[in-house]
Amino acid sequence: MSVRWKPLLIVCLALLALVSSPVSASQMVNMEFQQAPLVDVFQILGQLGGYNVLVDPSVTGDVSFVLNDLTVEEALDLVTRTTGYRYQLVGNTLVVASEARLKAEFGTEDVRFVSVKYVEVEAAQKLVSLMVPGVRSYVDPALDLVILYGVTSDLDVAEQVLKQYDRQGSMRPTQTVPQAQSVAEETKGEEGQLVSSSITLLYAEGAPILDAVRQGFPQRELVWNDQTRMLTGLATAEEWEQIRLMVREFDYPDFVVKGILSSADQMIALVEYQGRTSMLKVGEGLHGWTVQKISDGTVEFVQGSRGFTMRLGR
Repeated sequence: MSVRWKPLLIVCLALLALVSSPVSASQMVNMEFQQAPLVDVFQILGQLGGYNVLVDPSVTGDVSFVLNDLTVEEALDLVTRTTGYRYQLVGNTLVVASEARLKAEFGTEDVRFVSVKYVEVEAAQKLVSLMVPGVRSYVDPALDLVILYGVTSDLDVAEQVLKQYDRQGSMRPTQTVPQAQSVAEETKGEEGQLVSSSITLLYAEGAPILDAVRQGFPQRELVWNDQTRMLTGLATAEEWEQIRLMVREFDYPDFVVKGILSSADQMIALVEYQGRTSMLKVGEGLHGWTVQKISDGTVEFVQGSRGFTMRLGR
């Protein structure tokens, strides 16, 4: 399956990675990245090392490389120096920036990490920017974290605003979200009778699938609606069953594997989808698909009885 998506460009000052299985300082790691955002490379290295990660907005660009049998610190040193940046460990936080920036930016300001449970992190960030403009705020959507950077007095206000906003969000009525699946609604008819039906696509583009279905059923009138993401038309009940199976074979997400990093006891894949990158281990999910296996250059995804494999860079 071939996929192409524009890499995610991080324009935030900070990205946080909270980790559960850091490797030891002397443990060797192997890594391979293809056109991966440099910010994400530092975050995934920080995750393996057990650090929080703070990246200056001047750190931009994509990188491709293969490195084997290095410690996390050796990999950090090599990647930062070859890309023109430097890093510094401040407690348990990995800070990446230019050398001049590292010397100038650490004064009386501090960093605070606030988790939200009931509101969107992007909405929480906008509220902080409006209510406490002196605080710089950045988000990690994967962890539902808002990262605050500023003087202590402003941070206290910003944190209180976020907690109150999140508390208000917890009071909203909960809505049951149906499990994601391709569905078809149809009016039943007798055998051989044409019935109206629609099939919703969750992942794939509709136009190519519509062309394939039309080739298989040239006598039927079928249309695709971009807004509703529905393929609709008239066909017999038996034909609709065949069309559903055909659509199911095409309706897969366009994941892009940007990198794979492994140590002796864990493997992490950097996967991009719809402009956002995620770091995934075996057993973790992305948009309804679970990582079943990570091996050299490939990542296998499953969803029930369905599955597919993506190669690095595709």
